Amino acid sequence: MKYRYAISTATGARKYNQDRAACMEGDKSVLLILGDGLGGHAGGDIAADLLVDTASRAFLKIRTPVITEPSLFLALILQHAHRAINSYARHSKEDIDPRTTAVLCLVQNGYAYWAHAGDSRLYLFRNSSQLTRTLDHTGRDQARAHPGQNHGYTGAGLFNCIGGSHRPQITLGPEIALQRGDRIMLCSDGVWQGMPTDEIVEYLYKDDLEAGADEMLDEITRRHRKRCDNVTVLAFTWEDRSPPGQNMRHESIRDLPAEAVWNEVRESELRLKKLAGHAAGKSSKTGVSSTDLNELDSVLSEVESFVKRLESR
Repeated sequence: MKYRYAISTATGARKYNQDRAACMEGDKSVLLILGDGLGGHAGGDIAADLLVDTASRAFLKIRTPVITEPSLFLALILQHAHRAINSYARHSKEDIDPRTTAVLCLVQNGYAYWAHAGDSRLYLFRNSSQLTRTLDHTGRDQARAHPGQNHGYTGAGLFNCIGGSHRPQITLGPEIALQRGDRIMLCSDGVWQGMPTDEIVEYLYKDDLEAGADEMLDEITRRHRKRCDNVTVLAFTWEDRSPPGQNMRHESIRDLPAEAVWNEVRESELRLKKLAGHAAGKSSKTGVSSTDLNELDSVLSEVESFVKRLESR
């Protein structure tokens, strides 16, 4: 795989920076991670840290070159990050309510897959134009995308995150075949609120990706000064000339509505525990075989042991 990435972050006018981002690299895949700890809830930085820790541990535990259930893998990470954050809060000696937004993107075989919760965004640009972006879990963005529909969300603000008393909705992106020159950007809301998309593109397409990311945040913080939020960007450029490899179109979990993903992930996890080490068997909903689920067995074991270690602190 040929690619470049850059991570840039700035505190802005806030007292602390509660944004976190990371890029985990494997032989055949890359995992991009970004979380924006919610400043209105004590422990937002802890929640974002736990998101990155959970995702990183899960990715490093994968033993196969290609993840055959990429969207399920991403949803599992977010589900367990939610549990890890709430477990930490329950056992903390301090009165905290840690919560964070989350965006994950897995790139493998020339395809991109993503999952998110909250209003941090993923953008995909092609030929200097926006190809797609995630839809914020806010009343405002949902109403703009689906005018006239009643989604049951009161107000225009954020209604979904990782951590907290409510079970998060996990939105899964489509499988997208990447083309050489494509840019993927993960960012906190301080970025997309602080600069129009057409200007963001100019910085992303600079020859020096790292310098472009730094200059973008410098300009945002200059413009908004005392009102500037934490701003973080993870920029990724696909530079591989090879055609995409095997796709994962069999993975029907991506067709489920966000509110149904959590239950399906949980059911898949339970099947994994029953089928691990055995042959045959297909999921009634996602078509996940025991062979595919076995691939995630070590991932779940690592993440669950991580949560238990948090509980024992």
